[in-house]
Amino acid sequence: MNNLNENISNLKSVIKKGDFADARIICEKLMRDNQAHVELNFLLGSIYNKLNLHQRAQEQLENTLYLDPNCYNALVELSLFYEKIGEHKKASNYRERAFRISSKDMEP
Repeated sequence: MNNLNENISNLKSVIKKGDFADARIICEKLMRDNQAHVELNFLLGSIYNKLNLHQRAQEQLENTLYLDPNCYNALVELSLFYEKIGEHKKASNYRERAFRISSKDMEP
């Protein structure tokens, strides 16, 4: 697991540099052995979105929510995605879910 954590950390560094083509290659390779890893699914969806591979981004982000229905980052990313393509009702639904999750985190 430590090796995976190191690989994810390196992947995030590549993403921060804005090298999304290389990030995609790295993430897809990591996903081969870790298909049910929530963070990798989210990162790949986000990378696809940055590369304007919108259909793949949508599928990957929805897969992230299948694995973890409370993944705040995936909910936010999907709300922005749907807003961008003009599906305001879907965007609103994802935004509301994200808000509910963030509100739960703030409860004492």
